[in-house]
Amino acid sequence: MPINRLSDIEENLELLQEQLVGKQKALNLAPQEEKIRIKQQIRELRKEIREQEEDYWQIFARQTKTMEIPEPEAEIIVAEIVEEVGQIEVQRQYPDEVIQILQEIRDKLNQPGPTAAAKLKGVISSIPPFIGISIEGEFDTENFLQQHFPTFWKWSKVLAKKS
Repeated sequence: MPINRLSDIEENLELLQEQLVGKQKALNLAPQEEKIRIKQQIRELRKEIREQEEDYWQIFARQTKTMEIPEPEAEIIVAEIVEEVGQIEVQRQYPDEVIQILQEIRDKLNQPGPTAAAKLKGVISSIPPFIGISIEGEFDTENFLQQHFPTFWKWSKVLAKKS
């Protein structure tokens, strides 16, 4: 059931993203009297996307708790996240709320103690709140993760298919 649920959510997200792109194009072409209605539809689509993404990552986080993550893979992903958060901090191209959550994630990963795999499992639960902030900030979470954390993104997609 969870595998099908993740797959269903991914399909829904693709459709919602396509609708969002269409509405954004329509907004640019619409006469002034239609723009308010289209903006409202865009807000509703963003809300639905955020809810679907949060649902996806909550299911993913639950499944990840019981899965074995190879330590060498986890070490690479943790190192990438820590390095990239440092670069994002310097560039300051995202809202302070986003940077704060990323700093909290980095700090969890830098704590001594458990293995990289255990740290990674703990950090995955931070993703749904991050998604909520990022959607409100009007940037695409999926593209953000792909751009800044490509190894994590690829790994999470492979792991979601295995679970």
